[in-house]
Amino acid sequence: MTRQEILDQISQAFGVIPGWLAAIPDPQLEEKWGLVSWLARDSNLGSREKGLAALGASRAIQCRY
Repeated sequence: MTRQEILDQISQAFGVIPGWLAAIPDPQLEEKWGLVSWLARDSNLGSREKGLAALGASRAIQCRY
């Protein structure tokens, strides 16, 4: 997927493109947008549970961020 296609999806989802997403380099943008869109999507899990899952995963891989 091209950067412009991803930015179009972000714009459709949020109405604007947040600066922190626009600043992500091309190689990581598709991956980060996949995570953000998963977190924002409706599912059986609430946003709290999704956030906790993401936090646990980042801790498990010892993410610096």
